[in-house]
Amino acid sequence: MQSDISSLRAEILKHQLEQREALTQTLRMLQVASDSLSKVSARTVSIQGDVRGEMRAIREQMLQVQTLLGQSQATIARLRSEIESRSAAPVGAPPASTVPPVPPTSGRTTTPLAMDSAAARAPGPNQLYSDGRDQLTRGSSATARIYFQELLTNFPTSDYAPDAQFWIAESFAKEKNVAAADAAYAAVVSAHPMSVKAPTAFYKRAQLALQQGNTPQARQLLEQVIARYPRSDEAELAAEQLKTLR
Repeated sequence: MQSDISSLRAEILKHQLEQREALTQTLRMLQVASDSLSKVSARTVSIQGDVRGEMRAIREQMLQVQTLLGQSQATIARLRSEIESRSAAPVGAPPASTVPPVPPTSGRTTTPLAMDSAAARAPGPNQLYSDGRDQLTRGSSATARIYFQELLTNFPTSDYAPDAQFWIAESFAKEKNVAAADAAYAAVVSAHPMSVKAPTAFYKRAQLALQQGNTPQARQLLEQVIARYPRSDEAELAAEQLKTLR
């Protein structure tokens, strides 16, 4: 009887040891699987970060390309204005020495013909935009703004008006005049909300806010870019940047 009890105890102990060993082996396998899963998860996060960084770099390069295209458009505008000026020049005009002098008339200093000639010599929107871009490229921001502002004043409905307002803002930004640049960018959106420069102006305002350390305002502006111009490249840039601000 005593030997049977001893045998039963030995069997139970052996069974417990086998279960403990099996449990230990299972825990080891789970630990290995958990470590592998952690490595895969970390690698996935790293890959996602790399992809997001590359996409953001590509979008920023696209914005730079748009700026270069704007410069090309300025060159085209300058050539067009030169062609227009040459086309408007009188052909076969007699030499000045053969034109009889016009006697002065009391009470009138400018004839209608002279007024028409002056109007014909006044620069059009193409010329003003071209001259403004040339001055901005040379670093003469203040002079460039004079041309752009004259364009906006005399030709407010011109196709060049949104771009002129945008480059006014850019000129202030180059001068580190943040308040004036922000107001000029805002004018692009308010006056020309459907132009291609509007989402860029919104995004630029957000960058100015970040430079000043105003993260809440920057976040608000980035969210407005996404809400108002969801299909723009700037909206994608804004979405990526918002992830780093939260």
